[in-house]
Amino acid sequence: MTTLSLLIKNEPAFTSAALRFAKASSDTDARMHCVFFFGKGVLHATGQEKQFWSHWSRAVGARLVLCSASAETFGLTEDDDFSVEGLGELIEAGLTSGKVLSFG
Repeated sequence: MTTLSLLIKNEPAFTSAALRFAKASSDTDARMHCVFFFGKGVLHATGQEKQFWSHWSRAVGARLVLCSASAETFGLTEDDDFSVEGLGELIEAGLTSGKVLSFG
């Protein structure tokens, strides 16, 4: 079984492919390890996208991680679904996953 992680680097309006990929991945045998939101990608943790990612991560068992510097820039804090961590988590996701797909 393939283990995947996602890196999302831009706001939802420019990374709708990430949402489509996540929805489609639910129907595969790939295991989702982590979604790391970087830069404007942390804006996925707001609005309607937040609800989608929260529900999706619980369904597939993926961790949702906001880049600490980016979260601080946009005034976001961690909650029950999204953790705020450093770039070391992105490195760990790359080492743990078979593939890391980047959007944005």
